[in-house]
Amino acid sequence: MNSISHDGNRIELRRSLTDSHIDQLVALFQGEWWTKGRIRSDVEKILQSGGPIFAFIEPGGDELVAFARILTDGVYKAMIFDIIVKSTWRNTGLGGLLMETVMNDSSIVNVTHRELYCLEEMVPFYEKWGFTSSLSGLHFMRKTS
Repeated sequence: MNSISHDGNRIELRRSLTDSHIDQLVALFQGEWWTKGRIRSDVEKILQSGGPIFAFIEPGGDELVAFARILTDGVYKAMIFDIIVKSTWRNTGLGGLLMETVMNDSSIVNVTHRELYCLEEMVPFYEKWGFTSSLSGLHFMRKTS
């Protein structure tokens, strides 16, 4: 199993993706229920839509091993999307490092409401960063096109 090295030689944070990294991101998306079926042209649109991205790269192989992105108004709302860690890197602490990086980013650190949605089994993980599912009177709603 891989482990995270804090000496800067093992994991590198990138704020943009190369063509190869976009291909790797599309491949990562195929393994998850919420992103399965995403195609490259749509992923490129997502990446161009603005908002910070967080990509952890293993420098030795230039491998994309974790990713997240944010959409925010910079004041009241920030929605965190696509928090994903490559399966071979899960349980190494990389998910925690990704969340710490996202939550401490200057684009959202002072935003009133930082939000995300997840499956029930992930609730304990996100509670470590102060997220709660106890939102009195609020309901998650969706309209699918």
